[in-house]
Amino acid sequence: MKIRQKITLWISITTLIAAVSFSSFVFLEMIEQPYYLIDSELKHMAAALLGQFQHNAGQALTVDEKSLPYPTAKYWIKLMDSKGATLFASAMTGYTDIPLLPLKKTYNVEKVIPREKIQLGQGDSDQVAFRVRVVSATLNNAGYTMVIAKPIEELEEEMRELLHELGAILITCFILGVLFSYNLAGRILQPIVTINRLVREINEKSLDKRIPLGKSKDELYTLSVSLNQMFDRLQNSFTRQKDFIASASHELKNPIALLLLSQEELLQTPDLPDHVRDDLASQHNSLQRMNRLIRNLLDLSGLEQQTALAREQVDLAELAEQVLEDYREVLAASLIALETDFEAELYVQGDQEKLRRLLINLIDNAIRYNRKTAGRLRIAGEKKMHAVHLSVSNTGPYVVQEDISRIFEQFYRVEKSRSTQFGGSGLGLAIAKRIVELHGGEICFTSREDGWNTITVRLPGKESV
Repeated sequence: MKIRQKITLWISITTLIAAVSFSSFVFLEMIEQPYYLIDSELKHMAAALLGQFQHNAGQALTVDEKSLPYPTAKYWIKLMDSKGATLFASAMTGYTDIPLLPLKKTYNVEKVIPREKIQLGQGDSDQVAFRVRVVSATLNNAGYTMVIAKPIEELEEEMRELLHELGAILITCFILGVLFSYNLAGRILQPIVTINRLVREINEKSLDKRIPLGKSKDELYTLSVSLNQMFDRLQNSFTRQKDFIASASHELKNPIALLLLSQEELLQTPDLPDHVRDDLASQHNSLQRMNRLIRNLLDLSGLEQQTALAREQVDLAELAEQVLEDYREVLAASLIALETDFEAELYVQGDQEKLRRLLINLIDNAIRYNRKTAGRLRIAGEKKMHAVHLSVSNTGPYVVQEDISRIFEQFYRVEKSRSTQFGGSGLGLAIAKRIVELHGGEICFTSREDGWNTITVRLPGKESV
């Protein structure tokens, strides 16, 4: 779960708990107040009736409606003596009976009274809720009990409607809370998203980029400062490394060239012993490999520091044919069958010499890692969606995904022993990738288990540059 979702969840749950707690408190208060008023009303009515009964000296009660605060028709009333004999009963007692619960002074009961008999606010189920109050009194040394109840079905219905409204309000508040908290979490995390995006953009080609510092010196400000300091150290280390490689390669270039020249002169000596000639030939081959490595290092260093190209219109198909012509003898000696399939006018805007170096590296790599016998090399070019696609395929060993992800890294070689045997330095594909990047293109490697490996290059066509 993402941090934004976690923050949204925490805020929403907290808001919901607070809203439920507050709504429950308000609802209970709203329920208690009407019941308190009804209980007071029942108590007042019972006191008035008992007063009339006491005035009649305990005889059967004949109610004087005018002296009562409320009409008796609105209430269920039953007055009983200590033996349970009924001394007074209101008209409503004829429709239903309400049980006496001795241990409770006030309580609610539900009764079924058909609407055809009397209208007390019943719903479709004819259920009527009563609020009951039990009043005990001693008059003229005798004990009496009055059970008085009032229909509260309309109040119960209002409470149910209020509960539904509160539920709807809570759901609405929760939805609004989720939307608000999601937006708030997005605003809180926006600086982190910006930092993450900038960190992703910073690589070896753009180490000079830095995270902008905000005005508020909070924790994110401190994080940005720390990351910028880390990028400063990385840029410094990377620059020093590139300068060291370039300087070392440049310093080694001339001495190695002199050594090669000296050994070539020695190899021309006619009376040189065979074992000395063999040793010199071996050393000469090693120096040639070292010389190629140094040239590749210098080329790669120059490409990494280069950001712009001198572009011209280049026919990639024609350039590929020229490069292949130089490899005809190598292909024939290696018994590799060549297949080409180029569309006409594969024009790109680019540096012709660098594109030539790209083709040389790709073809050289395809020859170097081809089968030892009955090898095949297939080169094709076509136009797709304002871009030129060039593919170089060769028969060779299957390359696992772990190696594919690193195949364009510097000095990485899938078959190290074979690469060393044929003079490989592990820089050819790294140089090819950098040339493609300078032209605004893409390069990828695929390997199939049927024995075909393919490097595909996509370069912008002349219309899209």
